[in-house]
Amino acid sequence: MDSENSDVPLLTSRIRDLNLTKPVILDARISIREAAAKMRARRLDALLVRDETRHGVLTSADIRDALALSELPVETPIGSIATWKLVMVSPDELLFKALLLMTKRAVNRVVVGTAGHVSGILGLSELLSFLTNHASLTIQRILRAASLAELTNATSHQPHLVDSLISKGVKARHISRLVRELNRQVFEKAAKLLAPPDLLDHISIVVMGSEGRGEQIIKSDQDNGLIADENCSGEACQAFAHAFSMALTQLGYPLCPGNVMMTNPQWSGRISDYETLIRSWVREPSHTNLMQLAIFFDARTVAGQSGPWRSVRDALFEQLPNDPSFYAHFARPMLSFETPLGIFNRFIVEKGEKQGQIDLKKGGVFPIVHGVRSLALEHRLKDPNTIHRIRGLVRRGVLETSLGTDLIDAFDFLSGLRVRVKREARLRHGGEGDYLLVDDLGRLEKEYLRDSLGVVDGFKELITHHFRLRQFH
Repeated sequence: MDSENSDVPLLTSRIRDLNLTKPVILDARISIREAAAKMRARRLDALLVRDETRHGVLTSADIRDALALSELPVETPIGSIATWKLVMVSPDELLFKALLLMTKRAVNRVVVGTAGHVSGILGLSELLSFLTNHASLTIQRILRAASLAELTNATSHQPHLVDSLISKGVKARHISRLVRELNRQVFEKAAKLLAPPDLLDHISIVVMGSEGRGEQIIKSDQDNGLIADENCSGEACQAFAHAFSMALTQLGYPLCPGNVMMTNPQWSGRISDYETLIRSWVREPSHTNLMQLAIFFDARTVAGQSGPWRSVRDALFEQLPNDPSFYAHFARPMLSFETPLGIFNRFIVEKGEKQGQIDLKKGGVFPIVHGVRSLALEHRLKDPNTIHRIRGLVRRGVLETSLGTDLIDAFDFLSGLRVRVKREARLRHGGEGDYLLVDDLGRLEKEYLRDSLGVVDGFKELITHHFRLRQFH
């Protein structure tokens, strides 16, 4: 790689901006001896291997293991020791997404190109050398943390990372993907530091709400739960739950005002306990129970084993009724708030203290999230992410492709505005905020906002018709 681009901002640049050097590609029939000589001469840690139909990767570690551990002859063809299952990325991919992929897949390099054309290898060490913000420090410090104090120090860089992404105009969904993975690393590391031996083999640690959907950008309240298999000690789970919650508080995740936390006995129990809880939600679909169900339906595993969570999720799907009124009651909260768009597409703004402002969450984001969630529940979709749910509903023919595209665009835009508002509120007075002063927007953004709220209004009509909400009061 050329060093002249080392000042290229990582999180707004693409892999092609790194000017990858032309890869060294060797025939799979070449011997280990020849490959080692070429790697030494070119000072390479990895190179590509090619046979008649595919590409693979050969690293110096592969050669070392083949000779020292497997005791293979030096004349062995490298095709037998190369890795053929590649982690590939497009040259047009964002650099921070390549970093996310490496972290998630626990690999130190990715192959750049397509199945038919490979343009280079991007290593973690090379990628990290281009960092101009705190992303690398955050990830590396999380991975290396050997104590809660070190983990706390590692997470202190996350707000700077988020601010950098927001200020550079990166889409909210891309920021949330990175933050989701960073948070998962934090939760997993904290669990490993605190859990007694073997406990993590018997539990699922889940996050819920916006964190569960992978749509949280700024650290939110602790919305989490613990699901244990039938062999797990209740006392061990309870002790861990309190230690984990205290650790998250130290790490900057506030306690949940609604007590949706594993320290609450309702959100910490065995699989059978959760099955009983779900049965009560379904059989008595009160407003409170359906709200709890909605929170739980957005859950995903972040540490421990996924088995207990999958068992409970499957139990949820099995217990869901075929009664249309159940889903109508579940979907109804979508209509709790008016869309702030009136006649002639004029914005309906607040009066008094919030003069000229609109609530982005109530007026735009929540109706999309809950409307999509209602359809996803009805059709037993497993992925909790709103955009992934929309795409799943389109694939199943529940939503038209054009509406799916409009919903994703509107959700992207409204979420992006909301992130900006929250960031500005935090920087101004350290608080939270969902209210947008419409006059702060330029003409083009006002048009986008108008269009997005129009999509929300149309989606509300679709949900009202689909679930026949006017028939269920």
